[in-house]
Amino acid sequence: MFSEFLCKKIEEKSFSAEDISRLTGVSLAHIIALMGGDYSNLPAHVFVKGYLKKIAAILEVDHEELWSLYFKDYNNVMPPPVDLLPTNRFETNNKLSHQILKTLRYLPIIIVIITVIGFILFQSRILFGEPLLKVTNPLFENTQTSDNPFMIEGEGQPHTYININGKEVYLSDDGKFSEAVQLKEGFNEIIIQATNRIGKTKTITRQIYFESPSPSPLSSPVELKY
Repeated sequence: MFSEFLCKKIEEKSFSAEDISRLTGVSLAHIIALMGGDYSNLPAHVFVKGYLKKIAAILEVDHEELWSLYFKDYNNVMPPPVDLLPTNRFETNNKLSHQILKTLRYLPIIIVIITVIGFILFQSRILFGEPLLKVTNPLFENTQTSDNPFMIEGEGQPHTYININGKEVYLSDDGKFSEAVQLKEGFNEIIIQATNRIGKTKTITRQIYFESPSPSPLSSPVELKY
């Protein structure tokens, strides 16, 4: 064996491991590993071959012979390295293809689940969120008019209750409402409120200034004289 041959030659020269390390510049740990046949604690072959060349010069032996003994013993003791790169590469590709096919197989189910979740969230927003309410007439918060009664118009959503100044109005099939409101002279506050089934409300307020139209001079009463 390599280690036995090396130890024998060192002993013949009356050297210790420390002496070999000092004379060759090879670390003591690597000298001890070589003498003990501990190949797992040695670096790559290219470094070991350089170490053995220096040791052979000190021990006055043929460095090629010393390297040959080391390499033969190394192969008998250490398991050959296994290159798993091709297997791993193909295995990775197969796994990736399998995952893609698996995902595509379950894609319809995933789409259905996402659709159901989206529908539930949409319905939850309708049921638990603020109800829909739009006022289309009057469109602005402050409006001046000479029309009396004045038509309040807007849009709501199904299953909500619409009140205008406390009076309930009804939605048409398309979600629209209209209600004639009697105005008084001057400022009128119109409160439109929508309430859904769970009590959520939305309120819109409009200020309407009503001024009666001036009577026409032609329509003024004329006093008749006899």
